[in-house]
Amino acid sequence: MRLVTGLLMPPTPPDLLPPVIIALCVFLVLAGHVTLESGLVRAKHSVNAAAKLLVLAGITILIVWTAGYGIMNAGGPIVGRGPFMPADGGADLVFAVAIACAAATLLSGPLAERTTLRAYAALVAVFGLAVLPFVMHWAWADGDTAGWLKATGFVDLAGGGVIHVAGATAALVASSVVGPRTGRFNGTRRSLVVQSQSFPFAALGVMLLWLGWFGIAIGQALSAGLAVAPVVINLILAGAAAITATFLANQVRPSRITVVHIIHATIAGVVAASAAAHLLHPMGAVALGVAGAGAALAGARALETAEIDDALGIASAHLFPGAIGVLAVAFCQPGNLLAVLALQAAGLLAIVAWAAAVMGAAAYGLRFVMRLRVGAEEERIGLNVTEHAMTTDVAMLVSQLGALNLNAGAFAYLEADSDGELGQIAREYNRAVDIFQAQIKGVKEKLTLAEAAAEQANDLNARLAGEVQEREERLDAATREVAFLTDQVARALIAVETLKGVRSGLVRLIGRTFRQPIERLHLMARRAASSRHQDDIDALIEAAREESARLARRLADVLDYAQASAIESPPTGDQAPMEKLIGEVNLLYRPRAESKGVKFRVVWTPEISSMSANAVALRKIMGELVNHAIATTPRGGIVNFSAKRGPGGELVLDVVDSGAGVSPGELAQALDPLSEGSGTGEAELGLALVKKLIDLHGGALTIRSKPGAGTQVRATIRAEHLGRPLAAAG
Repeated sequence: MRLVTGLLMPPTPPDLLPPVIIALCVFLVLAGHVTLESGLVRAKHSVNAAAKLLVLAGITILIVWTAGYGIMNAGGPIVGRGPFMPADGGADLVFAVAIACAAATLLSGPLAERTTLRAYAALVAVFGLAVLPFVMHWAWADGDTAGWLKATGFVDLAGGGVIHVAGATAALVASSVVGPRTGRFNGTRRSLVVQSQSFPFAALGVMLLWLGWFGIAIGQALSAGLAVAPVVINLILAGAAAITATFLANQVRPSRITVVHIIHATIAGVVAASAAAHLLHPMGAVALGVAGAGAALAGARALETAEIDDALGIASAHLFPGAIGVLAVAFCQPGNLLAVLALQAAGLLAIVAWAAAVMGAAAYGLRFVMRLRVGAEEERIGLNVTEHAMTTDVAMLVSQLGALNLNAGAFAYLEADSDGELGQIAREYNRAVDIFQAQIKGVKEKLTLAEAAAEQANDLNARLAGEVQEREERLDAATREVAFLTDQVARALIAVETLKGVRSGLVRLIGRTFRQPIERLHLMARRAASSRHQDDIDALIEAAREESARLARRLADVLDYAQASAIESPPTGDQAPMEKLIGEVNLLYRPRAESKGVKFRVVWTPEISSMSANAVALRKIMGELVNHAIATTPRGGIVNFSAKRGPGGELVLDVVDSGAGVSPGELAQALDPLSEGSGTGEAELGLALVKKLIDLHGGALTIRSKPGAGTQVRATIRAEHLGRPLAAAG
């Protein structure tokens, strides 16, 4: 009867519609968070991100309706006294439900990519029942008996401490109990925090979060009888200031401050202004937004030092700016600064302590009743598969190639969605398998005929038997080389799976790498199939080996390029003196130049003897530049290679040749092989790889070339990436 009575209650008065609409706007935070997380996590975990959001909404709404709303309400200094499971809580109930769901989303990022969905649901339930309702009651419950923080004068208008500090604290404590992602922290090595699959998606999510937080601030301002416009303006200004400050830092230090940090700063600026949004002057909001952005970046580095893994890197954008915003309330009341500062600090510590204690106890307790995280292999495969039995075309291809590697001597076809973005690679690979199998089948048939002829001619039997055995050995060698090519394809595609930011370009690059060799093999197979001469059979075997080796070299270049694209800073180990590295270049490439009839000259200044650099990177840079110059210079031409110290201590490498030169369009394609307009032929990645390595060292690559007039190349390596040889250092 109670349910029926609830359905027949009078309609909501018109004056209550705006609060309900504002409360519903807060639900945009949920949409914003799932969009943000889906944009920042790796594709193999994207389905899990969406599933977590839906589970969070369902569990949190029911918990708040049954018990959380009653705890939040007035009734006592520590805990509210109902109503529980209300038939009509009005706009207040809708607002409480929306805020609880918004706050619970903070658990998602620090637990992403390795937590089971069941454990995540349990932690969300603990947060929605035992953490957030109590903190909201303490700081916001009003009436005859207000919450104890509210009664002392603690101020937090839009949840800088109640929502952001409490939620981020609980999330990071749970993350520390669950543990970091596999390989995230390995001694002094730190893997990438974010391998985004869609930065535009993440940016859209931040804007939706911003809009949802306006709803929280407006709802709180209306309930307190405050003017709404100044509150909203202060939140807008704080967010804009944080974005601008981080953008300027990105222009100064792009290697340390990235686009991801701009996303984090947008969140941090709004969070920092949330607690005192009704007290701030606009200039104060701008200053607080900048301070919040700085606190978020510094806090993220502190969490990394403590080896607490936040997969999205946004928990620090809530915790530290939220704390600064709560304390900033005191500076809005300069006449009573110290007293208010002490009060705000005490309230902040109470919120942090309660959230950490409850979530820590719950997470440790849950370890004894359920599995909190997936295994290392399940994490590698991705939560889409292990938790939800769903996958992507890239994951499917990588899995199939992994199975092929277990039996590298066998051929098998790859399966992929023909309309998917990687379907073209699967089709080209399957075509290659068909061609190689046809070649091997034809060769074996001709070997069988040769054996029959040997049996008929006793006088030639011994010689033919030897030839048959030799051809079989060569055929087996060709088969092994093709199997090695399969392994190279697997490594290249695994690199594509890891590099979401350049995946589509690498797909095109691998497709171009396959096309011409496959077409050549196809023509040779047709010609050999129509011939019975042993010379044609021998030519076919050699062609298969040569083309497989060519493809292996091309795929190795793609893999080197992918690996260079996957790191953000140059390697620091394997330092070698520059004199030794230059001597190796001279020793390796002088015979090549002389055999071609090119005059090769190598010079360096005495200051080079005091420099050392990463051996792998510098060998690749110098080798590719010199090799390219020799290859493009005709007989009788000149190639000059020189090395010196620049005015700022940097290493300056100059390679000048009298070769054919290239046009600006060809040069642009050589430096960016992943672009749409990079041609349809086989990919040459030498200059592109050199540019990647020089960019990692913070240097510059300058190329001046004119068809028919030669090429001048200058590469610089910044001084901070150079060391001193061990002998000199001692």
